[in-house]
Amino acid sequence: MKITSVEAYFLSSPQPEREFWVSLRPVLSVNELVVKVLTDEGVTGVGLGTAAGPVCEAAKLFRSGFGDLIVGEDPLRPERVLEKTLGASYRRAAHENGWPRPHIVTAAAAIDNALWDLMGKVVGLPVYKLLGGLEGRARTYAGGGYYRKDKDIAELTEEIGGYHDMGHRGFKMKIGAMTLDDDLARVAAVRETIGPECLLAVDVNGAWDYARAKEGVKHLAGFDLAWVEEPICWREAKHALPRLRAECPVPIADGHGELHLYECLRLIEEKSVDYIQFDATKFEGVTGSRKIMAAAELAHIQFVPHHDPQIHAHCIAASPAGFICESHADAERDPVWFELFEGAPELEEGWLTLSDRPGFGVELNESAMKKWGEKVL
Repeated sequence: MKITSVEAYFLSSPQPEREFWVSLRPVLSVNELVVKVLTDEGVTGVGLGTAAGPVCEAAKLFRSGFGDLIVGEDPLRPERVLEKTLGASYRRAAHENGWPRPHIVTAAAAIDNALWDLMGKVVGLPVYKLLGGLEGRARTYAGGGYYRKDKDIAELTEEIGGYHDMGHRGFKMKIGAMTLDDDLARVAAVRETIGPECLLAVDVNGAWDYARAKEGVKHLAGFDLAWVEEPICWREAKHALPRLRAECPVPIADGHGELHLYECLRLIEEKSVDYIQFDATKFEGVTGSRKIMAAAELAHIQFVPHHDPQIHAHCIAASPAGFICESHADAERDPVWFELFEGAPELEEGWLTLSDRPGFGVELNESAMKKWGEKVL
């Protein structure tokens, strides 16, 4: 079997009038790179790539020959393909073709994910079984609690209560944009809404320096949080995270803001985190995820990817280190999850049940692709 061509699509949509904000910036509503890897035997794999900023620039790499790097390769050898795609970031081809490193990382991740989908289809197995198949389901939480214009605590608790009614039993909310007292009031209201049995995590999105983080986690300790995510700003995190973790009364999650596998490995080795976040759609794909999952297992910490549960639920289900993955619960915030995929895992009492359909077990909704997508190659 050989790869014959690669198709790439950039998905976007207008921002909602009331944007969804994390502590420091608004998030993009639809921002996906969709890659299809086609073969000479008629099997096609579909993968996604994402980034914090617009992925349209990553999509443009395919107009200047990025997909040609893997034409003729065996799609059942993802390590070899990743060496060609990600490897381009430290070869002259990057400069000669005008391929910035961050965009190479995004494009390589999307291709790798497409190969795992394709491999599952070839052998007739879901990806979680290819990765080890420890469980047939994955625990999940609803990502929400964003800041929005004029959003008060009543709207926040109504939102989270709605997620509970959908079947979620884990929740994550944003903090860091308001005063500590105001954010603590928000956390207290959410904890009261969901009760003591449900998982609750908070995400600072790097809005605190070390001093503020040290003070903030002391006050958060009384809410029985599963973790505090990205508690320290980018400038101080590498130096200060190990120190904060050593004295932190709340577990720490971090890693999805890094650019490559070795930065996540450093977080593990330096004992900076209790939960490592590695997103297959952001960098190095499922191939990189399985390496970080193994490192987490050997270090006796757990793996907590976020976004794109149609991919990450397979990783969580497959590994002893897999703890929980993020799901999307608000169709206005994450319309991709609600419209782009057919056959998404079913949610029940905080768990996503994976099917035995091959690959990632989902198919693209072509009407949604037409609605948001622009084919770049």
